[in-house]
Order: sequence, then structure tokens, then C-alpha cells
Amino acid sequence: MGKDSENRLSVDNPDSVETSQSETSIRPECLPEPLRGHLYGAGGMLKDSAWHPLMRLGRRTELTEEERRFLSELQTSIRICNRFVPELRIQMPDRNIPLNPKICADYYFKCQHAAFEKDGANKVAELLTSFLEQYPLEWRFSGWKNDLIAKLVLGELNTTSSAREEPGERWLKAHWKRERRMQRETATYLGPKRMAASSAVLELELLAIQDKNSFWIYPGFRGYATFVTWLNANWAQLASKKKGAALFSMIAREFRNKWPDLAFSDSDFEEICFAYHSIESSHPSGKVPPYQVVLTLVARKNGVSPRLVTKVRAESNKQRLARETNEKAPS
Repeated sequence: MGKDSENRLSVDNPDSVETSQSETSIRPECLPEPLRGHLYGAGGMLKDSAWHPLMRLGRRTELTEEERRFLSELQTSIRICNRFVPELRIQMPDRNIPLNPKICADYYFKCQHAAFEKDGANKVAELLTSFLEQYPLEWRFSGWKNDLIAKLVLGELNTTSSAREEPGERWLKAHWKRERRMQRETATYLGPKRMAASSAVLELELLAIQDKNSFWIYPGFRGYATFVTWLNANWAQLASKKKGAALFSMIAREFRNKWPDLAFSDSDFEEICFAYHSIESSHPSGKVPPYQVVLTLVARKNGVSPRLVTKVRAESNKQRLARETNEKAPS
């Protein structure tokens, strides 16, 4: 029984082994559709979360000696917990993670005690929410929570409400609201657009670094500013003579004659000119700010808007200033 309990699947254990439905204490056909869809896949088997990108971050094939020792101690602790209280069903990790089996057990006993009280449904719902929010890793590896979620949703716990399913429905509603909020936050901070904007911010920072180090061959921000300043003085005249590729070619030739040490390629000239032309009408003639041209250029390369790049850079600067303030503060 104890050994069997180590291999039970939980709702969101990322590395649990495949088992049959009969080994779990929740029968999917008895659950409401929203909960069944969350716990089970289309085939009726519990979902495996190993695909989740957050569960793959930092995963290595080799563990250090210290990590192997820690993992061995953690697995031993889980075996002991599951042997003495098989209902815990704490899942066995196969990698080094900061999982605390004592917290899993502590919440299990709190919930079991609360379930027998007069208003057990609401108290269990509060404890489940607290467990999920405060200890998401322990929540993920705790198989016992599935039983209580099922009992809560099916109205099998004591309640003062006239509708026995009402506490469970309320808990599910709050749970999905929380899940949607987390998905929005993930999309905001880890979504493709946000990551692309972060890459653009990094490019801007590198251009500034290149100005401070003479060993860089490629022009830094000052090089771009020199070119944009030259464009401000010559764009109108040159654009009246040529258009398209011929214009870019003429600009490159004229600028290289003036500044032969700035190693821009033909494609660089074309991209900078395109960015310059795209925002020229938004500024007084001959007064396009160099930074706006560089910002537009870098944002375009990364497929995001200059506004998003500006926002992400402002947030990054704010976080950096906060860290520097904390480091300077007396301990």
C-alpha cells in the first residue's frame, strides 16, 4: 500500500508515472465538466504537466553530488510520510526541487479536521485556497487534495448553506478566476511580444555599452546619432533627387565620404533610413530625434511597437534603481 501510494498520479504532478484510472480516488464521470476538464484530458486520463514550460526551466540531465544527496533525503522523507499516512499520496520527484513534505502533510491534517466541523465545506475551501496560493509547489505534488476537491464540488462536506454544492461552486469560480489572472500575467511577462520587447531593450543597452568601450568595431548609439543628425541636414535635399533603393545607395555613398570610420553596411543604411522616413512626418523638418529613430529601428527588428519597448525599458530601469537603492541602504 505504501509503495503503491508513491506512484499515484495527482492533478498536476509533472513527473508522475502512468497509472490506470482505478488507482485514483476521483472518478471522472462523477465530476462536473469544468473540474473534469481541468483534472482529466479528453481520453479520461489525468493530465501530465511535463510539457509546461515553467516545469522545464533549468532542467539538467546531471545532478551534482550535493543535489543527489538532497534528492535522496527528500525521497526518503516522502516515502516515510506516504507509508504512515497512505492517503497523503505525495508524489515522488525525480529531480532536485525545494519541496517540503511536512507542509503537504500539515495541510492534509488541517483539511481533514476542518471537514468534520459544522461548516466544513467553507473551511476546507479556505484551506485549499490558502494551500494553493502560499505553497504552489507542495500543492502540485499533493495527491490528497484531489479527494477533497471532489467532495467539495459534489457537496459531500458539511455546510450551513441550503445548497450543498454552493461552497464547491464558489471555490471553483474563484479558482478559475485565479487561473485566468495567472495566465494573463504569464502572457504579459513571458509572452512572445514581451520577450521580443525585452530583446529590443537589450539591444538598446548594448548600443550604449558600445559607446563606452573603444574595442567595439560596430558603431554604438553615438554612431547612429551621427548618421541621424546628418540625415536631418541632408534628407530633404537627397530625397528630392532619388527614391527607393537609389536614394539609399546615394545616402550611403555621401555619408561614407563624410564619415569613413563609421562601419555601417548597406543594409544598415537602408534600415536606418526606413526607420527615419517612417517617423519623419511626426517631427519638425530636420529635427527628428536620433533616439526615436534608433528606438523605431530596434523595435521593428524585433517585431514589436516602440511604445512597448519604451514601457519595458522603463520597468527595467525602475527595477534596477530599486535594487541599487536596496543595496545602498544600511543593513
